[in-house]
Amino acid sequence: MELEIENDFSIKDAVTYEVITAGSDTVITDIADIMTKNDISSVVIEDEKVEGIVTTNSIISKVVSKNISPQDITAGMVMDKYVGINSDATLYEASSLMIKNKCKVLLVFEEDEFKGILTLTDIVRVSPELIEIFVEQKAIDDQNYQDDANYKTNYDENLDEGICESCGVYGQLEEINGQYLCLECLDDSND
Repeated sequence: MELEIENDFSIKDAVTYEVITAGSDTVITDIADIMTKNDISSVVIEDEKVEGIVTTNSIISKVVSKNISPQDITAGMVMDKYVGINSDATLYEASSLMIKNKCKVLLVFEEDEFKGILTLTDIVRVSPELIEIFVEQKAIDDQNYQDDANYKTNYDENLDEGICESCGVYGQLEEINGQYLCLECLDDSND
C-alpha cells in the first residue's frame, strides 16, 4: 500500500546545519557531557572526515548496559556507521531511507562535504504527515515478525559486547577460562 504524500519538502527545509562534532578519541564521559549541555541525542564523530555517530542509544546499549566505565571508552570504540543522504533529496526520500536503514538520524552531504544532520523529529516538525509512513512500516514489520514461524536471530547468546581483556578493543566477546576476549584474541589464543 503506497501512501500519497502531498508535499515534496526538501531536506534543506528541515536540516540542522550547526552540528556538534567530536573526535574519535573523545571519551564517552565527555560525549555524554556534550549531549547534556546541548540537549542533543547524537554527536557526529569527525576526524579528518566524518567517521560515524554516537547516539544516546549507542551509549546505553554499548557502555551503560554492559557496566563499562565510560571514561575508559572512546567515541571511536562505540560509534555507529552513519547513513548519509544528499542535500537535494526530499523529506519523503529521507523518511524512506530512515525506514530502510532502521535509523532516526541521517547525515546530510552536498557532494562529499558534510553539511548537517536530519532527524526523525526534524522531518515530523516540517512535514507531520510523513509520520504515517513510519507508522505504516512499523505495522508491516510487526505483522511480518508475527507471521514468520521460523523467525530466529543470528545472535549468539554466548557472545557479549565489551572491552577485550587482552587487547583492550571494544567488540564481541567470549568468555574463556574466566577472561573475556574479542574474537581476534580468541583466534590468536587457539593458535
